[in-house]
Amino acid sequence: MKNNVTVSMLIALALAFAWAVGGAALPTGAVAAWKLPWLSDATFSPDGRYLAVATTSAVLLYGTETWEVSREFPVPGWNVFSVAFSSDGRLVAAGVVGEVRVWDVATGDLLHTVAGPFGTVRAVAFDHEGNLAYGASDGSLHLWDLARAQPLWVRIPHTVPVRAIVFSPDGTQMASTGMDRAILWDTATGEILRTLPGRAWDVVFTPDGYFVVVGWGKLVRLWDTAVGFLYREMWGHESCVVAVAVSPDGTLLASGSLDEAARLWDPDGGTYLSVLPSHGGVVGAVGFSPDGSLLVTASDNGTVFVWDVATLVGKR
Repeated sequence: MKNNVTVSMLIALALAFAWAVGGAALPTGAVAAWKLPWLSDATFSPDGRYLAVATTSAVLLYGTETWEVSREFPVPGWNVFSVAFSSDGRLVAAGVVGEVRVWDVATGDLLHTVAGPFGTVRAVAFDHEGNLAYGASDGSLHLWDLARAQPLWVRIPHTVPVRAIVFSPDGTQMASTGMDRAILWDTATGEILRTLPGRAWDVVFTPDGYFVVVGWGKLVRLWDTAVGFLYREMWGHESCVVAVAVSPDGTLLASGSLDEAARLWDPDGGTYLSVLPSHGGVVGAVGFSPDGSLLVTASDNGTVFVWDVATLVGKR
């Protein structure tokens, strides 16, 4: 990767500085905050060293010790709609219009470009073997062998854009969502194991793999993965839930919504523990750090907050 400072990095640093000197003080529990022109996704690296943010013309990697931009993966002329790390943290993938790009995190080299006539790629994920899964606006779902540069399987299960893809902890299952339904898949064969009814924005497996958490309407729903039983519904948001996450130990859920708020939940009791201050825009991405100590919430208006989870839970 080149060591020169890029325009995107300068913009990110300038906006973070403007927040610090001209904006309000950080809300209680926040350890970092900044504002970009626009963003769509944010996720921590498996080792917790980086926070990747999908934004205009680039994926930006923020170091979690300084919260400064330490890496940039450029996508000139395009918005980045989705971002994901491989399970070993060596690769980062980004979904844009008509293609997926994969870089080496350490060197910044662009290793793979997977292109096709499938529209905008709004969901990307890596399986445990390093294969790339992605879902597009034409409703198609792909599992791609990066080493051989060929598809393992392709399905068109959704009648609307694919919004999310995630793998189970043991890698044997995959879940996908669209605004039509959520689907559980056999990763190896690409066969549908179970269909969960209702419009679904986002999905994530619990750490034990027994449940999937789905954002559906104003609800956060927990479904049993073995039999498709609706285990729990959690109410509280005033508009559609578009982002969900589970802490690494499974004791907390986080959700983001069109109501511009993020919430923390107790999945066992089904009650919310904390309502985070409004982003002033749709909270379209939430995620826990690998050790569970931090929570990121991000909005399409470009605001990013990183929260200390212990402080948030202690506020209840």
